[in-house]
Amino acid sequence: MIRLPTWLLLLPVLLLALPAHPTEASEYLYYRDVVIPPFKSMREFFDLPDRRGSYEVTVVSDSLGPLTFRVLRVQGEAERLEVRRRSYRIQNHLFQAAFDNRGGKDDLMVVIDNANPLQSARVSLYVIEPPP
Repeated sequence: MIRLPTWLLLLPVLLLALPAHPTEASEYLYYRDVVIPPFKSMREFFDLPDRRGSYEVTVVSDSLGPLTFRVLRVQGEAERLEVRRRSYRIQNHLFQAAFDNRGGKDDLMVVIDNANPLQSARVSLYVIEPPP
């Protein structure tokens, strides 16, 4: 007869006791790591049909600047600039912007431009819906 350790017999009980909700890291509406070549742009469109709420856009990069970050409000075919910032830092670029969609009629677009002629930019983009 094979004798199993007690902790192995309790493993199914321990797994059932874990919380069913996702972890903090997986609660992003959107997360993406991307490399933007020199003198190129990245445009990310977020279709938010009938999704009312407030959102927060965060972009982080440890690349050599300059980088330009833009948040646009899209309604149908029309785009309207909400926030634009340019960062000339050598590292530690951080951009945050709020996007209010309480009417539920607009979509979100994030544009990141890499104006460095010699080096690609590594960028992480997060979109979250903060708790009320």
